[in-house]
Amino acid sequence: MLNFKRITPEDKEIFDSFYKYKDVKNCETAFANLCAYGFALNGEYAIIDNTLVTRVHFELNKVICYHCPIGAGDKVAIIKELINDAKEKGFTMKMMIDCHDLFRENFCSQFTCEKKREYFDYVYLRESLATLSGKKLQAKRNHVNKFMKTYNYKYSEIDSSNIRICIDFSKRWLNYKIKTNSEPDIEGYESEIKVLEYFAENFDSLGLIGAGLFVEDDLVAFTIGSKVNNETFCTHIEKANSEDYEGVYAMINKEFAMHLPAEFIYINREEDLGLEGLRKAKLSYNPIELITKTVATLIQDATES
Repeated sequence: MLNFKRITPEDKEIFDSFYKYKDVKNCETAFANLCAYGFALNGEYAIIDNTLVTRVHFELNKVICYHCPIGAGDKVAIIKELINDAKEKGFTMKMMIDCHDLFRENFCSQFTCEKKREYFDYVYLRESLATLSGKKLQAKRNHVNKFMKTYNYKYSEIDSSNIRICIDFSKRWLNYKIKTNSEPDIEGYESEIKVLEYFAENFDSLGLIGAGLFVEDDLVAFTIGSKVNNETFCTHIEKANSEDYEGVYAMINKEFAMHLPAEFIYINREEDLGLEGLRKAKLSYNPIELITKTVATLIQDATES
């Protein structure tokens, strides 16, 4: 029987030890995300054959989605073990397929697969976001230059000592969205505030990095994220007062990329959730990769091919 454990900040050293094997850049595999969204997804992990396996519950103890194993063990054998375990326990088993070749060669006949465009991650070169060089990013440079000329701003780190100002900002942002949007995603915004509260309680132990823009001592934008692998940083939450400060999103994006540790080559800015405006904005930054998100569902009566 496989024994999975709820993921907590105390498990960070265990997850850190597997980064040397991890090349996937998917945002949902970031340690901070797996912890912070525990209230909704009950993220869990197990070590099988010296390999890290993580999973989330779409429905608690009913519909469970696994991520591809990370480590030096026999991944094919491990996935077979996961399949057998799911069948024995009566779970509806899903997998987020980020090990495409391995899965296609060994398991396709046992699963149905569905691409989820709204969950594709947008990945950028950190240097591109930090410099905004090139013709395709001219408009972004214009926004940044106008912001710099218009406002007397200050860029500051966000850490465990001052993250509460981001929570207050997000609550005001939520109230504004409720007032101005006929169909606001209240549940999504409230979940994001829960995540921020979790970040505030566990900032250092999650390995988070954050920053804010201040104009006349008022916070006008902030961003917080963490590492996905040794070369990729993921922006988990970014908020800005774009109604009153033109170009503020472009400015916080550029400044944050400039100040990130040099070890990060890539920045994952997560998905667009199928929102047309958000998709247009993310594409406008010229991503070098859209991470295809394919969810595979085990066919209940499938047998090994």
